[in-house]
Amino acid sequence: MELKRLKIDYDGNLFTLEGKHFLRSLNNFRINIYLNSLEDIEKEIKIIENEIQKYSDIEEVKLLMTIPGIGLFSALIIYSEIGDINRFSNSRKLVSYAGLNPTTRQSSDIIYHGHITRQGSPYLRWILTECIHIHLIKDSHSNLSNYYKRMVKRIGKKKAIIASVSKLLKIIYWVLKEKRPYIKNYAQ
Repeated sequence: MELKRLKIDYDGNLFTLEGKHFLRSLNNFRINIYLNSLEDIEKEIKIIENEIQKYSDIEEVKLLMTIPGIGLFSALIIYSEIGDINRFSNSRKLVSYAGLNPTTRQSSDIIYHGHITRQGSPYLRWILTECIHIHLIKDSHSNLSNYYKRMVKRIGKKKAIIASVSKLLKIIYWVLKEKRPYIKNYAQ
């Protein structure tokens, strides 16, 4: 049995309410099944978003959300991965915990620094990387964004992202440690 392809001409976004009404008006069985599935998924997403919203009152989560690029979901992941900030005596220990510190080899009095160790939480590294990309877009004139731009010139984009993630984690450390909101261009 050969399936007939439908050519749909529609000026606009099919995923808006108006676009979905247009698709329903086609009275195509398969399209209606897909639309029903999409509606079911959207309902599930709303339920999950409401459940997640319950945790937005946690003080640490609120503080993390003051940093541009960190939303509720990101703040929850960061907080759940870090836990109590007082476990770390300084920001470098938190960076090490995340596996963002460079490997070090030493021969005599020469020290070689290599790639990051990646020995920490992969979820923390992942979410911080996502957050730094958003931060660079939302707050393109902050100290952190300027740091990224300087590092790109010196070491390239990929390494500059990792260096900026490390710096973001240090900012997170001090925001949580001092229990104060993020202040743009605060002397660090």
